[in-house]
Amino acid sequence: MNAVIPVERVVSVTTYGRLHLGFFNLSQQSQRQFGSVGVAIDAFQTSLTVGLGPQQSPLDPWVSGRLQHHLSAYGVNAEINVTIKQAVPRHGGLGSGTQMALALGAAVNTLLGLPVNAAKIAATHQRGARSGIGIATFEHGGFVVDGGRGPHTEVPPLIAQHPFPPDWHFLLIVDNSRDGLHGQGEKNAFRQLEPQSLTATQVIQQQLLSQGLPALIEQDFATFSRFLGDLQAYNADYFAPAQGGAYASSSVASILQSIKKQGYAGIGQTSWGPTGFVLLPSRAEAVTMQLQLLHDHANDASLGFIVTAAMNQSANIMFGNGAD
Repeated sequence: MNAVIPVERVVSVTTYGRLHLGFFNLSQQSQRQFGSVGVAIDAFQTSLTVGLGPQQSPLDPWVSGRLQHHLSAYGVNAEINVTIKQAVPRHGGLGSGTQMALALGAAVNTLLGLPVNAAKIAATHQRGARSGIGIATFEHGGFVVDGGRGPHTEVPPLIAQHPFPPDWHFLLIVDNSRDGLHGQGEKNAFRQLEPQSLTATQVIQQQLLSQGLPALIEQDFATFSRFLGDLQAYNADYFAPAQGGAYASSSVASILQSIKKQGYAGIGQTSWGPTGFVLLPSRAEAVTMQLQLLHDHANDASLGFIVTAAMNQSANIMFGNGAD
Protein backbone atom coordinates (compact mmCIF):
# COMPACT_ATOMS: atom_id res chain seq x y z
CA MET A 1 0.00 0.00 0.00
CA ASN A 2 1.26 3.46 -0.81
CA ALA A 3 2.05 5.67 2.15
CA VAL A 4 -0.49 8.40 2.83
CA ILE A 5 1.01 11.84 2.23
CA PRO A 6 0.37 14.17 5.21
CA VAL A 7 -2.30 16.70 4.37
CA GLU A 8 0.06 19.60 5.10
CA ARG A 9 2.27 18.36 2.28
CA VAL A 10 -0.57 18.40 -0.24
CA VAL A 11 -1.48 21.43 -2.37
CA SER A 12 -4.85 21.86 -4.07
CA VAL A 13 -5.65 24.17 -6.96
CA THR A 14 -9.05 24.98 -8.43
CA THR A 15 -9.38 27.12 -11.52
CA TYR A 16 -12.15 27.83 -14.00
CA GLY A 17 -12.99 27.60 -17.67
CA ARG A 18 -13.18 30.73 -19.78
CA LEU A 19 -14.90 32.08 -22.84
CA HIS A 20 -12.62 33.56 -25.47
CA LEU A 21 -14.88 36.31 -26.78
CA GLY A 22 -12.63 37.32 -29.65
CA PHE A 23 -9.45 38.94 -30.96
CA PHE A 24 -9.39 42.65 -31.77
CA ASN A 25 -6.28 42.85 -33.97
CA LEU A 26 -6.20 40.37 -36.83
CA SER A 27 -4.81 42.76 -39.43
CA GLN A 28 -1.07 41.95 -39.17
CA GLN A 29 -0.39 45.60 -40.03
CA SER A 30 1.10 46.65 -36.70
CA GLN A 31 3.92 45.48 -34.44
CA ARG A 32 1.40 43.98 -32.04
CA GLN A 33 -0.93 41.20 -33.16
CA PHE A 34 -4.04 39.49 -31.79
CA GLY A 35 -5.14 41.05 -28.48
CA SER A 36 -8.01 39.18 -26.82
CA VAL A 37 -11.21 39.71 -24.86
CA GLY A 38 -12.51 37.03 -22.49
CA VAL A 39 -14.25 36.11 -19.27
CA ALA A 40 -13.90 33.40 -16.63
CA ILE A 41 -17.04 31.26 -16.12
CA ASP A 42 -18.26 29.05 -13.31
CA ALA A 43 -19.68 26.19 -15.39
CA PHE A 44 -16.41 24.27 -15.70
CA GLN A 45 -13.56 23.73 -13.26
CA THR A 46 -10.14 22.17 -13.22
CA SER A 47 -9.38 20.92 -9.73
CA LEU A 48 -6.34 18.90 -8.70
CA THR A 49 -4.06 18.08 -5.79
CA VAL A 50 -0.34 17.35 -5.76
CA GLY A 51 1.84 15.83 -3.09
CA LEU A 52 5.26 14.30 -2.64
CA GLY A 53 5.55 10.61 -3.41
CA PRO A 54 4.93 8.09 -6.19
CA GLN A 55 1.93 8.42 -8.49
CA GLN A 56 -0.99 6.57 -6.89
CA SER A 57 -3.33 6.29 -9.89
CA PRO A 58 -2.85 6.44 -13.68
CA LEU A 59 -2.62 9.90 -15.20
CA ASP A 60 -3.83 11.04 -18.58
CA PRO A 61 -0.74 10.92 -20.84
CA TRP A 62 -1.05 14.62 -21.70
CA VAL A 63 -1.13 15.57 -18.01
CA SER A 64 1.75 13.23 -17.23
CA GLY A 65 3.77 14.81 -20.03
CA ARG A 66 3.04 18.32 -18.73
CA LEU A 67 4.12 17.28 -15.23
CA GLN A 68 7.43 15.86 -16.41
CA HIS A 69 8.05 18.88 -18.62
CA HIS A 70 7.39 21.21 -15.70
CA LEU A 71 9.68 19.34 -13.31
CA SER A 72 12.45 19.30 -15.90
CA ALA A 73 12.05 23.01 -16.73
CA TYR A 74 12.33 23.95 -13.05
CA GLY A 75 15.18 21.55 -12.36
CA VAL A 76 13.17 19.46 -9.90
CA ASN A 77 14.22 15.89 -9.14
CA ALA A 78 11.36 14.59 -7.02
CA GLU A 79 8.41 12.22 -7.26
CA ILE A 80 5.14 14.14 -7.43
CA ASN A 81 1.76 12.49 -7.04
CA VAL A 82 -1.14 14.16 -8.89
CA THR A 83 -4.86 13.59 -8.40
CA ILE A 84 -7.21 15.15 -10.94
CA LYS A 85 -10.63 15.75 -9.38
CA GLN A 86 -12.22 17.69 -12.26
CA ALA A 87 -11.06 19.01 -15.60
CA VAL A 88 -12.41 21.54 -18.07
CA PRO A 89 -13.55 19.57 -21.17
CA ARG A 90 -10.92 19.50 -23.88
CA HIS A 91 -11.20 20.98 -27.38
CA GLY A 92 -14.44 22.84 -26.72
CA GLY A 93 -13.02 26.37 -26.78
CA LEU A 94 -13.07 26.63 -22.97
CA GLY A 95 -9.34 26.97 -22.24
CA SER A 96 -8.77 23.47 -20.88
CA GLY A 97 -5.07 23.13 -21.78
CA THR A 98 -3.99 26.44 -20.29
CA GLN A 99 -5.96 25.91 -17.07
CA MET A 100 -4.55 22.41 -16.58
CA ALA A 101 -0.98 23.55 -17.23
CA LEU A 102 -1.32 26.54 -14.90
CA ALA A 103 -3.05 24.54 -12.16
CA LEU A 104 -0.43 21.82 -12.32
CA GLY A 105 2.49 24.26 -12.39
CA ALA A 106 1.11 26.44 -9.59
CA ALA A 107 0.41 23.41 -7.39
CA VAL A 108 3.88 21.91 -7.86
CA ASN A 109 5.64 25.23 -7.29
CA THR A 110 3.61 25.96 -4.15
CA LEU A 111 4.34 22.48 -2.81
CA LEU A 112 8.08 22.89 -3.39
CA GLY A 113 8.35 26.54 -2.32
CA LEU A 114 9.12 27.80 -5.82
CA PRO A 115 7.78 31.11 -7.21
CA VAL A 116 4.23 30.94 -8.53
CA ASN A 117 4.39 33.22 -11.55
CA ALA A 118 1.52 32.43 -13.91
CA ALA A 119 3.16 34.11 -16.91
CA LYS A 120 6.37 32.14 -16.45
CA ILE A 121 4.51 28.88 -15.91
CA ALA A 122 2.45 29.54 -19.05
CA ALA A 123 5.57 30.27 -21.10
CA THR A 124 7.19 27.11 -19.76
CA HIS A 125 4.25 25.10 -21.10
CA GLN A 126 4.05 27.01 -24.41
CA ARG A 127 0.68 28.51 -23.49
CA GLY A 128 -0.29 32.02 -24.54
CA ALA A 129 1.11 31.80 -28.05
CA ARG A 130 -1.65 34.13 -29.28
CA SER A 131 -4.03 34.78 -26.39
CA GLY A 132 -3.33 35.64 -22.76
CA ILE A 133 -6.97 35.37 -21.66
CA GLY A 134 -6.62 32.05 -19.83
CA ILE A 135 -3.55 33.29 -17.97
CA ALA A 136 -5.34 36.49 -16.94
CA THR A 137 -8.47 34.68 -15.74
CA PHE A 138 -6.32 32.26 -13.73
CA GLU A 139 -4.69 35.21 -11.95
CA HIS A 140 -7.69 37.55 -11.64
CA GLY A 141 -10.99 36.09 -12.84
CA GLY A 142 -13.69 38.32 -14.29
CA PHE A 143 -13.63 40.11 -17.63
CA VAL A 144 -10.15 40.53 -19.09
CA VAL A 145 -8.43 42.10 -22.09
CA ASP A 146 -4.88 41.25 -23.12
CA GLY A 147 -2.57 43.37 -25.25
CA GLY A 148 -1.60 40.77 -27.82
CA ARG A 149 1.91 39.93 -28.94
CA GLY A 150 4.72 42.34 -29.75
CA PRO A 151 8.24 41.58 -30.98
CA HIS A 152 9.49 40.69 -27.49
CA THR A 153 6.33 39.39 -25.79
CA GLU A 154 6.68 36.28 -23.64
CA VAL A 155 2.96 35.97 -22.93
CA PRO A 156 0.34 38.61 -23.88
CA PRO A 157 0.10 41.22 -21.08
CA LEU A 158 -3.10 42.00 -19.21
CA ILE A 159 -4.26 45.54 -20.06
CA ALA A 160 -7.76 45.59 -18.55
CA GLN A 161 -9.66 43.61 -15.92
CA HIS A 162 -13.06 44.25 -14.37
CA PRO A 163 -15.66 42.19 -12.51
CA PHE A 164 -18.33 40.91 -14.87
CA PRO A 165 -21.87 41.95 -13.86
CA PRO A 166 -23.17 39.13 -11.64
CA ASP A 167 -26.73 39.35 -12.98
CA TRP A 168 -25.66 38.73 -16.58
CA HIS A 169 -25.50 35.08 -17.56
CA PHE A 170 -24.36 33.10 -20.58
CA LEU A 171 -26.25 30.21 -22.09
CA LEU A 172 -23.74 27.84 -23.66
CA ILE A 173 -24.70 25.70 -26.65
CA VAL A 174 -22.45 22.64 -26.64
CA ASP A 175 -22.00 20.26 -29.56
CA ASN A 176 -20.50 17.06 -28.14
CA SER A 177 -20.25 15.40 -31.54
CA ARG A 178 -17.10 17.23 -32.60
CA ASP A 179 -13.95 18.99 -31.38
CA GLY A 180 -12.84 22.51 -32.08
CA LEU A 181 -9.68 23.02 -34.09
CA HIS A 182 -6.57 22.51 -31.96
CA GLY A 183 -2.92 21.52 -32.00
CA GLN A 184 -1.21 21.39 -35.37
CA GLY A 185 -4.49 22.02 -37.17
CA GLU A 186 -4.86 25.31 -35.35
CA LYS A 187 -1.28 26.32 -36.17
CA ASN A 188 -1.78 25.49 -39.83
CA ALA A 189 -5.00 27.51 -39.95
CA PHE A 190 -3.36 30.63 -38.54
CA ARG A 191 -0.61 30.37 -41.15
CA GLN A 192 -3.10 30.10 -44.01
CA LEU A 193 -5.81 32.61 -43.02
CA GLU A 194 -5.89 35.98 -44.75
CA PRO A 195 -5.46 39.01 -42.45
CA GLN A 196 -8.44 41.17 -41.55
CA SER A 197 -8.49 44.63 -43.10
CA LEU A 198 -6.90 47.49 -41.20
CA THR A 199 -10.16 49.43 -41.46
CA ALA A 200 -12.22 46.66 -39.84
CA THR A 201 -9.56 46.26 -37.16
CA GLN A 202 -9.53 49.94 -36.30
CA VAL A 203 -13.33 49.96 -36.09
CA ILE A 204 -13.48 47.06 -33.62
CA GLN A 205 -10.67 48.53 -31.52
CA GLN A 206 -12.56 51.82 -31.35
CA GLN A 207 -15.69 49.94 -30.29
CA LEU A 208 -13.79 48.12 -27.55
CA LEU A 209 -12.62 51.41 -26.04
CA SER A 210 -15.72 53.55 -26.61
CA GLN A 211 -18.50 50.96 -26.25
CA GLY A 212 -17.47 47.58 -24.85
CA LEU A 213 -15.43 48.55 -21.80
CA PRO A 214 -17.56 51.53 -20.71
CA ALA A 215 -20.77 49.50 -21.16
CA LEU A 216 -19.38 46.67 -19.04
CA ILE A 217 -18.36 49.03 -16.24
CA GLU A 218 -21.72 50.84 -16.34
CA GLN A 219 -23.59 47.51 -16.69
CA ASP A 220 -25.26 48.69 -19.90
CA PHE A 221 -26.42 45.31 -21.16
CA ALA A 222 -27.75 46.40 -24.56
CA THR A 223 -24.62 48.31 -25.58
CA PHE A 224 -22.26 45.61 -24.36
CA SER A 225 -24.26 42.94 -26.19
CA ARG A 226 -24.03 44.90 -29.45
CA PHE A 227 -20.27 45.26 -29.00
CA LEU A 228 -19.94 41.54 -28.31
CA GLY A 229 -21.91 40.70 -31.43
CA ASP A 230 -19.75 43.04 -33.53
CA LEU A 231 -16.55 41.58 -32.08
CA GLN A 232 -17.77 38.09 -32.89
CA ALA A 233 -18.67 39.11 -36.45
CA TYR A 234 -15.16 40.54 -36.94
CA ASN A 235 -13.68 37.21 -35.77
CA ALA A 236 -16.13 35.04 -37.70
CA ASP A 237 -15.25 36.82 -40.94
CA TYR A 238 -11.58 35.99 -40.34
CA PHE A 239 -11.97 32.37 -39.17
CA ALA A 240 -14.74 31.26 -41.54
CA PRO A 241 -12.43 29.79 -44.24
CA ALA A 242 -10.77 27.50 -41.69
CA GLN A 243 -13.93 26.26 -39.96
CA GLY A 244 -16.42 26.15 -42.80
CA GLY A 245 -18.45 29.20 -41.86
CA ALA A 246 -19.05 31.62 -39.04
CA TYR A 247 -19.34 28.73 -36.56
CA ALA A 248 -17.52 25.41 -36.32
CA SER A 249 -20.73 23.43 -35.68
CA SER A 250 -23.65 23.64 -38.08
CA SER A 251 -26.03 22.68 -35.26
CA VAL A 252 -24.75 25.49 -33.05
CA ALA A 253 -24.88 27.88 -36.01
CA SER A 254 -28.54 27.11 -36.66
CA ILE A 255 -29.50 27.67 -33.01
CA LEU A 256 -27.54 30.92 -32.73
CA GLN A 257 -29.05 32.27 -35.94
CA SER A 258 -32.51 31.57 -34.55
CA ILE A 259 -31.63 33.32 -31.28
CA LYS A 260 -30.31 36.32 -33.18
CA LYS A 261 -33.64 36.62 -35.03
CA GLN A 262 -35.29 36.92 -31.62
CA GLY A 263 -33.33 40.13 -31.02
CA TYR A 264 -30.40 38.91 -28.94
CA ALA A 265 -27.18 40.62 -30.07
CA GLY A 266 -24.53 39.07 -27.77
CA ILE A 267 -24.10 35.74 -29.52
CA GLY A 268 -21.01 33.94 -30.73
CA GLN A 269 -18.51 31.14 -30.44
CA THR A 270 -15.71 30.81 -27.92
CA SER A 271 -12.30 30.35 -29.56
CA TRP A 272 -12.45 27.63 -32.25
CA GLY A 273 -15.63 26.25 -30.73
CA PRO A 274 -17.62 24.23 -31.23
CA THR A 275 -19.18 25.77 -28.09
CA GLY A 276 -21.47 28.71 -28.82
CA PHE A 277 -22.99 31.20 -26.41
CA VAL A 278 -25.63 33.86 -25.97
CA LEU A 279 -25.39 36.60 -23.33
CA LEU A 280 -28.59 37.20 -21.37
CA PRO A 281 -29.45 39.89 -18.81
CA SER A 282 -30.49 37.53 -16.00
CA ARG A 283 -30.28 33.95 -14.81
CA ALA A 284 -34.07 33.64 -15.09
CA GLU A 285 -34.02 34.57 -18.78
CA ALA A 286 -31.09 32.21 -19.41
CA VAL A 287 -32.91 29.31 -17.72
CA THR A 288 -36.09 30.03 -19.69
CA MET A 289 -34.15 29.86 -22.96
CA GLN A 290 -32.30 26.75 -21.78
CA LEU A 291 -35.55 24.91 -21.04
CA GLN A 292 -37.02 25.88 -24.41
CA LEU A 293 -33.94 24.65 -26.27
CA LEU A 294 -33.86 21.41 -24.27
CA HIS A 295 -37.47 20.84 -25.34
CA ASP A 296 -36.86 21.77 -28.97
CA HIS A 297 -33.76 19.56 -29.30
CA ALA A 298 -34.72 16.68 -27.02
CA ASN A 299 -34.01 14.17 -29.79
CA ASP A 300 -30.43 15.34 -30.38
CA ALA A 301 -28.24 13.74 -27.72
CA SER A 302 -25.14 15.51 -29.02
CA LEU A 303 -26.38 18.96 -27.97
CA GLY A 304 -26.13 20.41 -24.47
CA PHE A 305 -27.36 23.69 -23.01
CA ILE A 306 -25.60 25.07 -19.93
CA VAL A 307 -26.36 28.23 -17.96
CA THR A 308 -23.27 29.86 -16.49
CA ALA A 309 -22.32 33.05 -14.70
CA ALA A 310 -18.96 34.77 -14.76
CA MET A 311 -16.39 33.82 -12.13
CA ASN A 312 -15.08 37.03 -10.59
CA GLN A 313 -12.22 35.50 -8.64
CA SER A 314 -8.80 34.08 -9.30
CA ALA A 315 -7.77 30.45 -9.10
CA ASN A 316 -7.72 29.07 -5.56
CA ILE A 317 -4.36 27.69 -4.38
CA MET A 318 -4.23 26.19 -0.90
CA PHE A 319 -2.43 23.67 1.29
CA GLY A 320 -4.61 20.68 2.04
CA ASN A 321 -6.80 18.46 -0.11
CA GLY A 322 -9.47 21.07 -0.78
CA ALA A 323 -12.19 19.15 1.05
CA ASP A 324 -14.78 21.02 3.07
